[in-house]
Order: sequence, then C-alpha cells, then structure tokens
Amino acid sequence: MTNDTARRDFILGLVFFGTIALLLYYTIVLTGFSFSEKTYMKAWFPDARGLKEGDAVLVAGRPTGTVREVVFDDERPSDRRIGVTMEFSQPPTLREGYTMSIAEFTVLGGRVIEIEPGTGTAPVIRAGAELVGVVRPAALDSFSELLEENSEDFRAIVANLRVTTEDLAEGRGVIGALLNDEALLSDVNTVVDDVSQMMADLGAGRGTLGALLSDEDLRSQILGIMEDTQVTIADIRSIASMAKNGEGLLGAMLQDPTLREDSINLVQNLDDVAARLSKVVVDATEGKGLLGTIIADEAVAADAANFLADLSEVVRRLKDGEGSIGRLLAEEQAYDELLIAMKSLNNQLEDAREAQPISAFTQLLFGTF
Repeated sequence: MTNDTARRDFILGLVFFGTIALLLYYTIVLTGFSFSEKTYMKAWFPDARGLKEGDAVLVAGRPTGTVREVVFDDERPSDRRIGVTMEFSQPPTLREGYTMSIAEFTVLGGRVIEIEPGTGTAPVIRAGAELVGVVRPAALDSFSELLEENSEDFRAIVANLRVTTEDLAEGRGVIGALLNDEALLSDVNTVVDDVSQMMADLGAGRGTLGALLSDEDLRSQILGIMEDTQVTIADIRSIASMAKNGEGLLGAMLQDPTLREDSINLVQNLDDVAARLSKVVVDATEGKGLLGTIIADEAVAADAANFLADLSEVVRRLKDGEGSIGRLLAEEQAYDELLIAMKSLNNQLEDAREAQPISAFTQLLFGTF
C-alpha cells in the first residue's frame, strides 16, 4: 500500500513539474522573455497587413527581435500611419540605404518584419531619426493582381484550352486522331517499332550506317575519302582563283584575248585535221587513193606485204652483219679499212690537184675521151 502511494505521488510530481517547465518554455522561448536589458526601435508603415504583437523581426535574414506593439494613428500621413515598436536584445545599426518591410512569413500566413541594415561603408542613421518602412504585397495578392491585369489573356487561354480539349475528344488534329483512330495509332506503333528495330540494328552494326558506327576501319576509310574530297575541293578552288587572277595557262586564256583566239583557232585546226583524217579513212574504205588501193586490191596489198617483208629481211641482214653493207655496219675492222681507203683517195686527189694546174688537169681529163 505504501509503495502504491509513493508511486502515485511521484507521477503527480512529475506531471506538475513538467507543466511548470512547459509554461516556462512558452514564456521564455516563444514570447522572447529574457532577463537581459532590452532596447526598442519604432518604425512607421502605410499598412499593418495583419502584423501583430509577437511576430518576428529578421535582420539580414536572421531572427533578431520581436514586435511588441502595433498602433494606428489616423492623424499621420497615409504612408506612415501604422507605428510598430520592435524589441531587440541588441539593436541593429542602420545605415543610409537601409530597407524595412512587412512581408509574408509563409504562403499560408503569418507576417514578419525584414530589415536590411545597409552596407558597412554607408553613414550611420542618426539617433532619433524617424524610420519608415514599406509593405510587400502577398503572393496571392500579386497573383490576383496579375489575373486582373491580364484577365482577357487568361480568358483567351482558357478558351483555347477548351477548344483544344474538344478537338482531342472529337478526334480532330494529329493528337486527336491518335487518341481516337485505332488504325492510325497502330501505324504509329508500327513506325515506333521500326525505329526501335533500326536503332537495334545500328547498335549491332548491321547495315551501312551500323557498319560505319561499329567498324573503325570503314569509318577511317570514309573519313579519309572525305578529307581527300576536301583537299580536292580546295585545289579546285585554288585553280579557279588562279584562273580568275590570270595565272597559269587557263588564266591566260581567260584574260588574254589574243591567246584565247589562238586557242580557238588551234581547236578549229584540230577539228579540220580530224575531218580530213576521217575523209582519208572513208576514202581508204571505199578503195580510193594509195591506202585505199592497198586495202581494196589484194594483189597490191600482197605486193606491199612482200615489200615490207623484204625490207624487214634486209634490215635483219644488215643488223646481223650479212653482205658488204651489213659487214660494214657490224664489223669495226671493215669500217676502219673503208675510212683508211677514203682518206688515202682523198690524199691522192689533193696531191694531184697541187701538182698540176686545174686547166691542165681538165684538158688531160677531157682529152682522153
């Protein structure tokens, strides 16, 4: 019995002190209660926009103070008729260019005062100066204002969406046809399957394009052909540029009228020669002329063939050193002896010419006949 009473007293005491601790938490933490000295700052706003006592004050985004009082003064100008007293453990140092605004704490509600104290190089606001802030529009208010300002555009968008959904439901348009036409949907599925098969073939290296993707040697050959083509195109471009500038034979023909005219005459002469050769061939075919006679008359052709054969035999015998002329051409000794005889005859003629006058030699020569 004593143990049950002690246990019950312990639980009651635990609940009591837990309640006291919870009250202290809400008093100290949530209400910002502190035994340290507090400083206060007052600012004026055009509208409270739901701001109330106990809301947080953020300085450069950091919770620093608490709203202690929100009052309305209808005698002040409309842009500063709401006075807000803020409590700080350590007040921020405001500098010229500071901003102070009432903003939404979350989209679902709640307000907070945001203070941007300004840059550290700006002068400090003098003590006792009146602080003025602004009210930021709520997100829903901004959205509502946007809807009001662009109501006609939004109505047009809604109308277009309605028309689009009706077209889809009735099968109009490509997407509507896909949703309602089973045959078209089947065709699209077939195309998708074909594309999937094509991609699979490419991945497996099948087909020309697949071989290009998978075969390194073939890809190198193609790249080489492309590089050669580029070089060829560059050369053609260079030749065209040279011709345009009058360089080279082609450029000279394009730029020099005389050379161009001579080239045209040369082409005409070649054409004339070709025409004459063609006429000779035609005449020969018809049996006209020597060539035609040789072609048309078998006896003449045989004589010509025999002549050519004899001529070939003579040339062969000369080449082989047969006969006097052949030995003369083939044997160096016979050739040397002939040169010696010719030289001796020449010397004798020289001696005879020097020994007698030309007139006596002539008389002697003609007197013997």
